[in-house]
Amino acid sequence: MKQTHLYGSVPFMLMALVLLAASCSTGPSRELSQLEGRQPDPALSPRDVVAIQLEAFRNNDETDRGIEVAFRFASPGNRAVTGPASRFATMMRGEAYRIMLDYDSIVYGVTVQDQDVAVQRVALARNGEVWIYDFHLRRQDSAPYEDCWMTEAVQIVPIQQRRIDPVPEGLPDTQLTV
Repeated sequence: MKQTHLYGSVPFMLMALVLLAASCSTGPSRELSQLEGRQPDPALSPRDVVAIQLEAFRNNDETDRGIEVAFRFASPGNRAVTGPASRFATMMRGEAYRIMLDYDSIVYGVTVQDQDVAVQRVALARNGEVWIYDFHLRRQDSAPYEDCWMTEAVQIVPIQQRRIDPVPEGLPDTQLTV
């Protein structure tokens, strides 16, 4: 299998999106009840934190328990800007982030980490629509979250085409890293 890294390469980015929209699966989904007890923990990697947040969003219920779980992993600085949790829930239902609440498939990119900061790229697809996000995380240096990775911000990665047609027949077998 050929491996292709997609940072900065538009043709390969579009190929990844085509494959993501057409065939990627998310794997087993965690029940919200399994996620409710999760708290920031120094043992969690940046990717672990993002995975917990995205699973919590995806399994959100009518009382916003999933959004509340994800909000726990927002850094104190992020919470100060986006909180309280009810305001955060409203933001999550807006155009920029609502796909996180009901995506069909996900691809995790490479985690880029330097000391106490990290960026985790994810691509989410729903009904052929694809959104790419960079989760910016920082290892916290103060109690009660000392040494815990927490999300500082989530940035939409701009792409020109968000609607993807089905994968053409005969596409090569390619492993892609978003």
